[in-house]
Amino acid sequence: MKEKIGIGIIIIAFLVCLNLYLLIFGVPLFIIGIIILLLSDKKLKTKLIWISTPIILWYPSMHLYFYLMGTIGTATAQKLDLIFPENFKGKAIVVSDMPCGEEIEIIGNREQLRIPENGILLFKGNLKSGYINNRYFKIDNSGNKTEIPFRANHMFWEDSQNKPDESEVGIWLSGGGTSYNPSPNGGINYSFREYVISSKDSLEKWSEFKRSRKLEKLTDSLVAKCKNKN
Repeated sequence: MKEKIGIGIIIIAFLVCLNLYLLIFGVPLFIIGIIILLLSDKKLKTKLIWISTPIILWYPSMHLYFYLMGTIGTATAQKLDLIFPENFKGKAIVVSDMPCGEEIEIIGNREQLRIPENGILLFKGNLKSGYINNRYFKIDNSGNKTEIPFRANHMFWEDSQNKPDESEVGIWLSGGGTSYNPSPNGGINYSFREYVISSKDSLEKWSEFKRSRKLEKLTDSLVAKCKNKN
């Protein structure tokens, strides 16, 4: 009976440990399973196989797990196309669940978010959390689209392969969350996401306090007008 309990705990611990964030729970569980198995009447060879096999398989299995989760998560995630004016640079904000915002437009199973010149889009749709399946474009006056390459800080680490040119413009996820704007009428809160179109070597200037505060105040004002209309 002990060997079945020990083996069962080892299997459960192995599956838990595939998620790196759960190692703190999985590793102690794995040790408990080993102890129970070692106290059983199973042959030593069998015990060693059950103990060593999960250890050997854990690293490749963990990578396979994250690959599958990422592939499935991206495929099933909300699909967004963000479309910017041709000469747009700097920070853009998308505010979701706005009653007077841009209507939801779906083309090819992807929601179309058209960012205005001021960089602030009030959107009637909901921006879902979780995996991201976004595409980014600039559009000229004739309606021709050019895709904007995605950028993230890890792409510029010293050990990164195919490191992009720091002067090349791309789009960065800048953050998001919920903002609360107090007012005599009880205050207005809203959910948002931020994006920045910039080269790596110019990225910091778009986060300067005065520039960010000015955009924040304009966003608060537009959201307040929209919600007060309704």
